[in-house]
Amino acid sequence: MDKNIGQERAWPSDCWSVAVEPSPSVRSQRKAVLWLSRGEALILVLLLSFGLWAAIWGTIALLAIGGRW
Repeated sequence: MDKNIGQERAWPSDCWSVAVEPSPSVRSQRKAVLWLSRGEALILVLLLSFGLWAAIWGTIALLAIGGRW
């Protein structure tokens, strides 16, 4: 009798779902989502990437200048 009874049960996933109406604040947050087209998303990622690299290299430059004084 080494059977595990818990593994033999196969519950459908519908048994565990609970339908709860989201609060008004959650619904308003969903409406605030801005969907970008593929081109707009690519431009945004590139600008953020360039900004990050500029910040990194700016920090390195400031550290290099600060070491000389």
